[in-house]
Amino acid sequence: MQKTRILWFALCLALLSALLPFCSAAEAPEALRLPIVMYHHISRDPAQWGTYVVSEAEFERDLQWLRAHGYETVSVRNLLDWEAGRFNMPEKPCMITLDDGPRSTMAYAEPLLAKYGFCGVSAVIGSVCQKFSDNGEADDELSSLSWEAAREMAERGTVEVICHTWDMHSLSPRRGCSRMEGESESAYRAALTRDLSRFLTEADAHGVLLAPAIAYPYGAFSRATTSAARDFGFQAAFTCEEKVNMLDRSEGELLRLGRFNRPHGAAGEKIFRIWEENC
Repeated sequence: MQKTRILWFALCLALLSALLPFCSAAEAPEALRLPIVMYHHISRDPAQWGTYVVSEAEFERDLQWLRAHGYETVSVRNLLDWEAGRFNMPEKPCMITLDDGPRSTMAYAEPLLAKYGFCGVSAVIGSVCQKFSDNGEADDELSSLSWEAAREMAERGTVEVICHTWDMHSLSPRRGCSRMEGESESAYRAALTRDLSRFLTEADAHGVLLAPAIAYPYGAFSRATTSAARDFGFQAAFTCEEKVNMLDRSEGELLRLGRFNRPHGAAGEKIFRIWEENC
């Protein structure tokens, strides 16, 4: 009888061991596939079209393509709520980001996004917002957003506003917000602290409702950058790495989101085909 019990127990253990991998696979959450497109300036002037400038018609055709292929846009806040388990993602989510804060974001992109029921994310440069607040220029083709324009756009809700640093959108003496050659870690951290503090202080002073995210200029960042961004309350960060994001709620994954730059012409249209090929 004792021998029979032992054999029965061993059989149960073997069966349980065989079933465990299947149970684990069933319980493992499926990774969220999140492609993100990055625009810069939108212009009606053909002379401006190029690597970082698309036409208004191209932008609208992109939105039409996204809708026709079943994509639905999500905001930074949607993404953070999903990460926290408070938001159910659509079947084919994507994000539309617009860098540098040109006035064309408000003049051309925002109305078209609203027309198609989409949302977007605008990364503004603090010092540039200040410049156009001071000089009062408001040309849809040539100007950038003032703080007032950024505030009004954020309040309307179609386009969120995020940080693109205060004044680190340059290639010299440092590339974006990367660490300069020979710069100590403490000096680098101090430079980031001054810049991000200034951006957040000025945005708050002008009443701009920010989503808690940052877009790294030129996609340049390091562990120290990510650490500083987190310390300043940024919960998501956009890079320039061209990849479709596969998210599983792992630690820190939202602080290195990849994006595809959308240039003018047929080359830009290829990025959406890449999205579909990776489905």
